[in-house]
Parts: sequence; structure tokens; C-alpha cells
Amino acid sequence: MSSHWGWDIGAWELTRDLARRLRAGAIGGRWSRLLIDLNRRVNDPTLVRPTAGNVSLPWNEGIDVDEIERRVLAYHMPYHVEVDRLILRRLVRGVQPVLLAIHTFTPEFRGRSRRFEVGILYEHHRAPAHRLGRALRREGLAVRYNQPYSGMEGMMYAVDRHGTHHRLPCLELEVNQELFGRPAAARRLSRSIARGLLTMLPALER
Repeated sequence: MSSHWGWDIGAWELTRDLARRLRAGAIGGRWSRLLIDLNRRVNDPTLVRPTAGNVSLPWNEGIDVDEIERRVLAYHMPYHVEVDRLILRRLVRGVQPVLLAIHTFTPEFRGRSRRFEVGILYEHHRAPAHRLGRALRREGLAVRYNQPYSGMEGMMYAVDRHGTHHRLPCLELEVNQELFGRPAAARRLSRSIARGLLTMLPALER
């Protein structure tokens, strides 16, 4: 539960500080993906996983479809309803929000080193993603696009689900967990990301 399998280390701390700087809404997933993954379609085989790495999860082994349905209705659905609620409150007031998902990744996975600091995932919004990436590089961050996962391969399900449905721009940031070992890392990162997002917004307005 304390490993990266149980939660995205640093993600919520960074999200809250970023929301404070931008006076933006923020929603966090309360439940661990070891119970149910809020960033997966309900028919995805990894929605409820029997193992995490090489560790078996006895509470997930052999569960039937009724239990999966119960978890979807109890945990997965309320999260996405809340995202929609915040979006709709803005749309009815004539405000078009930009949707940004925050996740974190391990500096090493399956023996392969990930030697960059921020990944920007996108599918339909290449131009704003690259504008944000250039701004983050000016902040001194090592940036990659569609790494360590790709928005082109369905790896940003939650934010894309709501962005596509409401026809809103949406991106996902993946931040290297190694950065959070430094003092006040979330505050420094949120300052840089906030500046980058403010640089990106005029391009979206055009």
C-alpha cells in the first residue's frame, strides 16, 4: 500500500498546491487503485488487478462480476460524477475549463531507467502540449511527450473521458517521483507548472 502500486506518490500534494496558485478546482481519487483503478474503463482487465508487481492481492483474487459492479458503483462512478459536476458548473456560466490530470511515475520500471522529470500526455491537443512543454523546459525541467505512457494509446482515460465528452482541451502530466524526495518539491514544481499553464492558455483561446 505504501509503494507506487498503491498510490501516485506526490500527486495530490502537487495538485492541491497547483490548484491554490491558479484558483482552480481539484478532485482527487480517494481510493487506491489496488481496490479499483479510477483511471481505467470499467471493461479494462486492469480495473481490478489480482497482483501488484509480484505481490498477490488476496482481496481481489477470484472476485466475481457482482463485486466488481459493486465497486464500480461505490467508488468509480462517484469520482467521475464529481468531475462532471465541476465541469458543468463552469460550462453553464460560460466558462470553458481546461482539464489537467496529474500522475506520478517511478524513476525505474522493470529494470529500465526513466531519466526525465515530466511527461506530457496528449492525444488531440498536440499544440498546447508542446507549448506547455517548452515553457516547462524554460523552467529547467527535463520534458518528454507521451512518455512514460502515451495518450495516443488510451493511457489518459479519466481526463480524456471528460474532455472528449464536453469537447474540452485536456492533458495529463506525469511527474517523476524522484523529485518528491527533495524538500518543498511540490511547491517548487507547482510554481513552475502554473507558470507553464498560464503561458499555454492564450494558445487555447486562439
